[in-house]
Amino acid sequence: MEGARFWGEVIALSYRQVLGSRIRTFREARGWSQVELAGRIPLSQKQLSRLELGDVSLIDRELLIRIAEILEEPLATGELNQWLHAFGYRPHVVPLLPLPPDWPALFDHVAPYPAMIVDFGRYMRKANPSLEALHRVSLESLTGVRRNWLWHYFHPDGMLYHVYPRDSRPRVLNRLFWDWFPYYSEPWNQRLREDLEAAVGVLWTDLQNRYHIPTEPLAQPMSETVTVRHPEGGLLVFQTHVASVAQRPDLFAVIYDPVNDEAMRWCRQDACRPKGA
Repeated sequence: MEGARFWGEVIALSYRQVLGSRIRTFREARGWSQVELAGRIPLSQKQLSRLELGDVSLIDRELLIRIAEILEEPLATGELNQWLHAFGYRPHVVPLLPLPPDWPALFDHVAPYPAMIVDFGRYMRKANPSLEALHRVSLESLTGVRRNWLWHYFHPDGMLYHVYPRDSRPRVLNRLFWDWFPYYSEPWNQRLREDLEAAVGVLWTDLQNRYHIPTEPLAQPMSETVTVRHPEGGLLVFQTHVASVAQRPDLFAVIYDPVNDEAMRWCRQDACRPKGA
């Protein structure tokens, strides 16, 4: 990405100077004066000028996030997390951040295998046609908490409730607990857990107690088996695996690799077949 290249090329400069130069570049690309951007943050024009010159000794994490939200592009491309990392802050990982502009390319190399993009809050952001055909659901038709992977995994009416083995739950919850642990006190995490509790009808603490969570954190993400019954009979068996998204610690892709011959045949022949064909 252009921002990442720029960041690497000017590494000899101080992080404050690099950040200031990037903020000025984004501001000028929008045609904004320092006064206009400063008013949106809000800062004084003098404070913003010092920030763009790298003439500040301390930059607050929330200020960096606020600036990226206003400028938009650093949030979507993940450059914000480069800024945060440079100053020793933890990544900004909240649900429903803008997707990177090139998100369709994430699906290109896995077609025709089913795949979806999921964010840190476990909202299913995008799915390729193969995944929607496999689960017989249009992701765009889902709203609110029903767009959340966890709702579909724990709710009896969810598309994932019957396809994952029951023994996957301790592993899934273990990974989720340690992913979210640093963010448990943040408002977005508290609200999301409350929404899921109300929608699924299970208290978070009950899930933790039932499946003995937390245990020791897993060393790395584990794949899970997904088994879907074909409308014409037979079982389609897939093994899921998770792929990270460059510069975006708040996103990951879940890819379904076919395991049995039926699943492979379905991917090659039926996955993207138009409805009614």
